[in-house]
Amino acid sequence: YDMEDKVIVVPIGNAGNITAVMSGFLKFFEAGIINSLPKILGVQSKHANPVYRYYLEPDAAQRKFVPITVKPSVAQAAMIGNPVSMPRVIHLVDLYNSKSGMQNVFFVEVAEQDIMDWELLANQNGHIACTHGGESLAGLVAARSRGIVGQNDVAVIDSTAHALKFSGFQEMYFEKSFPAEFEIFPDPDLVNAP
Repeated sequence: YDMEDKVIVVPIGNAGNITAVMSGFLKFFEAGIINSLPKILGVQSKHANPVYRYYLEPDAAQRKFVPITVKPSVAQAAMIGNPVSMPRVIHLVDLYNSKSGMQNVFFVEVAEQDIMDWELLANQNGHIACTHGGESLAGLVAARSRGIVGQNDVAVIDSTAHALKFSGFQEMYFEKSFPAEFEIFPDPDLVNAP
């Protein structure tokens, strides 16, 4: 099976999901189930982005992981400033890119505003996205604008929880009651108060 035009979009907190996804696709590739590896896109909020920051340095020899202090995020499970799986991320990204024969793992950061707006837009259109799904959708849009994801690529979006788990954030959006530190200003077109 050819995975060349496929993109797997995963939100990152402790980095367990993205390492599991990379590891699984490597195993499929080595077993001959797939004949190419899909792009992997890791997404982090600007409020909690240590993995994204690590990969900002293009020279792998110069990269240094620095834990960060996170700010409040609607993607609560991703509010991790020192991911426990960071050594595994580094190892698997190197291995994945090597087996791909090119850079095939990418990282983007997204604003809290975009996380909420994309979650609500998805839900208005009949999908069931949590804040982490909103983070993934926002990441896909950011990657598309940066040319990482092509027009004909097929994306699989990881939404790690049901929309009801973080429904309080939707309520705050609808009631325009987000605390300032979230940096979220509701778009009237997305407000859907019961």
